[in-house]
Amino acid sequence: MEEETKKKILIIDDDKDIRQILRLKLEKQDYIIIEAADGIVGLEKLKAESPDMVMADVNMPGMNGFEFCEKASTFSSEKHIPIMIMTAQDDQASVNEAYNKGATDFITKPINQAKLNHRVQFSLRASEIAKQLANRERQLLSAQKVAKMGEWTYDIQKKQFFCSDEVTKIFGINNSNVMSHEDLINCIDKNDVNRVRNVLDNASLEKSNHSIEYSIKINDGSKKQIRQIIDTDNYDEINEGIIFGIFQDISDLRNAEKKVQTLSFYDSVTGLPNRQFFKRLLKKTIESSKRHDRHFALLDINLDKFMRINTTLGHDVGDKLLLAASQRLGNIIQDIDNSNSGSINDDEVSFRTGLVAHFGGDNFIIMLNEINNADEAAKIARRINHEFNEPFQIPGNEIHLTASIGIGVYPEDGDEVEGLLKKISVALHNAKETGRNCYRFYTDSMNAQSFQRLSMETSLRKALEREEFQLYYQPKISLDDGHITGAEALIRWNHPDMGLVPPTNFIPLAENTGLIMPMTDWAIAEACRQLSDWGKQGFELESVAINITPASLLDKNINEHIFKHLRLAGFEASRLDLEITESVLMEDVDIVLPVLQELREFGASISIDDFGTGYSSLSYLKRLPISKLKIDQSFVHDLMHDKDDATIVNALISLAHNLGYKVIAEGVEDKEQLEYLKQHQCDVVQGFYYSRPLPASDFYLWAKEYESNHCTDNTNKLVS
Repeated sequence: MEEETKKKILIIDDDKDIRQILRLKLEKQDYIIIEAADGIVGLEKLKAESPDMVMADVNMPGMNGFEFCEKASTFSSEKHIPIMIMTAQDDQASVNEAYNKGATDFITKPINQAKLNHRVQFSLRASEIAKQLANRERQLLSAQKVAKMGEWTYDIQKKQFFCSDEVTKIFGINNSNVMSHEDLINCIDKNDVNRVRNVLDNASLEKSNHSIEYSIKINDGSKKQIRQIIDTDNYDEINEGIIFGIFQDISDLRNAEKKVQTLSFYDSVTGLPNRQFFKRLLKKTIESSKRHDRHFALLDINLDKFMRINTTLGHDVGDKLLLAASQRLGNIIQDIDNSNSGSINDDEVSFRTGLVAHFGGDNFIIMLNEINNADEAAKIARRINHEFNEPFQIPGNEIHLTASIGIGVYPEDGDEVEGLLKKISVALHNAKETGRNCYRFYTDSMNAQSFQRLSMETSLRKALEREEFQLYYQPKISLDDGHITGAEALIRWNHPDMGLVPPTNFIPLAENTGLIMPMTDWAIAEACRQLSDWGKQGFELESVAINITPASLLDKNINEHIFKHLRLAGFEASRLDLEITESVLMEDVDIVLPVLQELREFGASISIDDFGTGYSSLSYLKRLPISKLKIDQSFVHDLMHDKDDATIVNALISLAHNLGYKVIAEGVEDKEQLEYLKQHQCDVVQGFYYSRPLPASDFYLWAKEYESNHCTDNTNKLVS
């Protein structure tokens, strides 16, 4: 965590040992600790340091904890600084006195570590919420002052307004509180003139209240939105022909409403309608198309490999690329009318030919209204593919990007919102599976693929009991001495009909169906068993790496399973290297962190797999109890031909070493890559250059032969 983002806690206690114990406990949680030996010094440090929280003992010489709370309460309440009283007295009277003096919480001694962590986190979180609420209250008070309102009387015979000072400010009138009927009319937007004139002319006759809104242009050229209220309930019977009312400048209100609508319905990066707004527009389009017997098409567009670009070049470049892509899509749909697309209360949709929406991330949707046939949608899709083959010029970068597209047509592919969106998503998935940079129409045969997935799920459930899984092993080679430093165990499914099924075809299915934990449990047990068997043959592999999937890592029993299999095999935990993908760590870091800490304390080694493809925050990274980083093979693949990849690899190696981690490079396929990585101090490599993943028996033979050719000690022990 960066120094400026760490929370500061002021500890006030006359017992130096207590302060030291609390310091050690809280610094482990990444807090900055400030100490004071009595209440007087504590009060000074409270005002000087403005900590995020105070922990004060009750019994102190000079100024006890209750007195401190009383004196500090004004300052601390203004700043929303929580004060936690520490006491050995847990009677209700002491607790009540602490609260009455300004304390926000209390904790009894001796202080339990777990309870301390929870109480501190709770107090800090409550403080943050209080700050946010106070800020919102201030904003609300400011918003209430925004409404500018002034009164007027109107002489029907003279056709003159007699205005308050506030009205003159609204209309920009100088040195006069009188405004003629024509002065008002001349200010009003031409589209509103007749409406306002009719209301004024009829007001005295109807003797009914009116409220009308219109736009005006004042002398300095600026425009305002005005609400005019005519109050005929107070019609002057004595001075007949005089009516009363109010002018209110509601420009800020209307602008705020527009901003709220923009935030609610439009994407902040691209300015396009977002998912929520688009679904409402789609619902109206379906209703309109049903009434008029029209057809329309939906194109689900995904930017191929955008996530890698976003990770490699940064989110700022990624956002600019999304904006450029949205503009290119908008240009393709020539007749799009973004200015009116926000009107969702009309009976008819307000765009003529097409609408582009941003569904979030790298996903866009195009709606083509009133098409005659599916070929029109295909024509647009082909043009998108063609246009996206032109590189995007982002300042400082020329970026090549392609698009995959799924297409559905109303009403052939559905006549309700969710059904249509689901089908174009299926078509998009098919386009990505068949090579990307192409388009696919939804077909019923794609439902057959869904049936195949269901069939595979059934087979997957039986695979464990039928012993259809195998572990393949790929060696890891130390660049320091050329020895095998371990192996990665990779699960394979030997299906009786389909043959060897790659993990990409069944791991996601296992995660979605809850089968991943039994599979992970089997893989750990099998790897431990295999290490034990090799050891009995005199072949001591230093360690084996197991991939832990997101669903497995979030299973509350994962550590219990790991520890059980290590105990049964009689192995030290250090012989097990757990590889966890970067994206998992970043998505659920608060849940994952305690699990990893327990594993690390037990002695297991933890590696971040596919490093560089996720969204690691350095403040999180240094908190994680890891020992190795694995550079994703996507960066290694073009290492010798892509300067960006080379720069990234160099930076990742340097970063890892500076944090005290070893670096493993995946996907090494040729000697040039190997030499480059060795030259830049990479620690360990794995890849086809040495060996593909092999069944256990083949790996054993390969490793024995490799070590006999590369070692001088003629032993069978494979060490790092």
